[in-house]
Amino acid sequence: MNKYVLNLLLLSAFLFTGCFKSEKDYVAKVKLLKLNEADIYDYDMVYDVIFDAEEQNVDSLKNKSHQLFLQGIDEYKNKKNISKAIALFKKSILTFPHAKTYYELGNAKLDAYSGESSDLKEAEKAYSVAQRLDFKPLSMIYYKKACVNNMSMVDKNDGYFTKQYLQQAFAEAFSDTAQLNNDKFLKSFIATSSYQDLMRSIVLKKLLEHPENLFDSYEKSFSALSLPFEVSLEKVDMKDYKQSISYDFSKYIPEMRTSSFGREASHDFLFVGKAMETSNFTALIYSSINYFGEDMQPVHTKLVTYNNNGDIIASILFAGQFSASNVKTGRIEGNEITLQDYKRIWKQPIDKFPFEENSVEKYEPISKAVFEIDEMGKIIEKSVSSNYKDSVTFAKN
Repeated sequence: MNKYVLNLLLLSAFLFTGCFKSEKDYVAKVKLLKLNEADIYDYDMVYDVIFDAEEQNVDSLKNKSHQLFLQGIDEYKNKKNISKAIALFKKSILTFPHAKTYYELGNAKLDAYSGESSDLKEAEKAYSVAQRLDFKPLSMIYYKKACVNNMSMVDKNDGYFTKQYLQQAFAEAFSDTAQLNNDKFLKSFIATSSYQDLMRSIVLKKLLEHPENLFDSYEKSFSALSLPFEVSLEKVDMKDYKQSISYDFSKYIPEMRTSSFGREASHDFLFVGKAMETSNFTALIYSSINYFGEDMQPVHTKLVTYNNNGDIIASILFAGQFSASNVKTGRIEGNEITLQDYKRIWKQPIDKFPFEENSVEKYEPISKAVFEIDEMGKIIEKSVSSNYKDSVTFAKN
């Protein structure tokens, strides 16, 4: 074999190997990263999984994760089955990690504590991952870490580290001293001089500046919206909004609780933004999503006005995706709210073609309504078509 032929064969082998390697690398790249149970508290791995999923927009995994989370909430909050709730929360995280799931997993592990230090260690790890994933309200992360620290018996210096966590919680707008005084996980701390020092500093802070409460923490969790703000036809599914609202704020969101006063176990709630803030009221927008809908999950976006104590003044359905066919858009500019209902017309019959193989042909306007928010936060009709079916809910007159 001459040198030319030998070099040609070597070059061919190199090119073949290179092509094969590139194909292999490509397959590895598009394969979605998955968490293993051993990695559940490894933030770097969790971050990589989330980043990878966002790049590939894997909605089905996120939906399944939310469904498992809500099943876990039902077991934990309503049925009081903590062990089953923990298993469901972990299964949800392994499907797709989420800050609120880690927070509730931490709560469940703390409630499961009966002398086993492993429960406390897991609770602390879960709260830490929730914090790094930007869980809101941050005050509750610090409060819960204070509970874990106090129960772990590591804090033997007169509650010094427990006090530090609680000071951070108060700095982030925690103010429920009644909850603190009655918390079984902080009972031993309350008997210490550190607790007395903490309370003196908190009382002084309240004398020196306006005291904050849970509603302050709630409304500060909403980012200010640039007006005019609109939820357009293409955005009614609210997929651009990912920050979930904690159940700690359920007193300000009536839909979070069922008629039997348990936690709603089919919907999740998302921050949208703060539309208005005056000396008399605050107008906030949030969405609820039914994660048990198979296709075209129902989404309801509400605008709610609250007084300075957190009481609801009025609320209105601002936008929504109610079915594959019926949607509502909303726009707020100044104090004027414009709402419009549409019928969504698909190019192919939706009972014969899956949505991913279908597309919207057009939107047919159905009805339109214009409202105003007055200086006290009430929502008043300005111009409403006769076939407009939704109405404003007034909680305060």
